[in-house]
Amino acid sequence: MRLLHSVVLSAFLLPSAVLARTDSDSIHIPANLKFTVKTVTGDEVNFKDLLGKGPLLVNFWALWCEPCKQEMKAFRVLSEKFKSEGVNMVAINTDQVRSVAKVRAWVTTQGIDFPVLLDPDGDIARDIFSMESLPYSLILMPDGTVYKKHIGYTAGDEKETEKEIVDLIAELKKKG
Repeated sequence: MRLLHSVVLSAFLLPSAVLARTDSDSIHIPANLKFTVKTVTGDEVNFKDLLGKGPLLVNFWALWCEPCKQEMKAFRVLSEKFKSEGVNMVAINTDQVRSVAKVRAWVTTQGIDFPVLLDPDGDIARDIFSMESLPYSLILMPDGTVYKKHIGYTAGDEKETEKEIVDLIAELKKKG
């Protein structure tokens, strides 16, 4: 029922053509990001281990969400472009457990080579990252704090995300 409620709200309140970009003021991620989660391939990953020297692009998505899949493809290009600058990416899938095989197949056919984590109950999305609607993405600083968040996706939005990543890389280099 909760998923249906989210889908209905997403359809009426945040259509894919609407994009909200905000700073991190409204999100308070716990300092302790040491939670373990399974990947689409069945491995266990400690989220804290995904944080590094550079920005981490976190992308929440679902198979039924076409804008989510478009955004992930665009972000894959960005993560490759900035990999040498220390930028990492992780996708967190919010489909239900019974869809894992379909999710795994889609990830494989798309050539996704960054970690794809599973959040079938929405606990991570809701309780840790305050997800509002899909698609939902965050740019995290190396310490796990939110630099920027994005709700929704329209083709071309990745240009703004790219600018934010470039700005954050420059900011991190200044801090040395």
